[in-house]
Amino acid sequence: SETYVASKMKTGRELGFEDELIRFEDNVTEKELLDTIDRLNNDDSVDGFIVQLPLPKHIDEQKIIEAINANKDVDGFHP
Repeated sequence: SETYVASKMKTGRELGFEDELIRFEDNVTEKELLDTIDRLNNDDSVDGFIVQLPLPKHIDEQKIIEAINANKDVDGFHP
């Protein structure tokens, strides 16, 4: 996963994208993650973002995927 994320960021920079990596510990709460997604969804300076899966077991992955604004879902997982 670390290598995959680093590769995505490297490729994005080579293509001229600005990027930011937001890391959470394994004990992040679902609310903290949803609050961050909401902030990114409502930030006009953010064109798109990725939530790297898999998530910790205590977080509902589908709920997180559905919280991402479909227009900002770089991975295209939003239903």
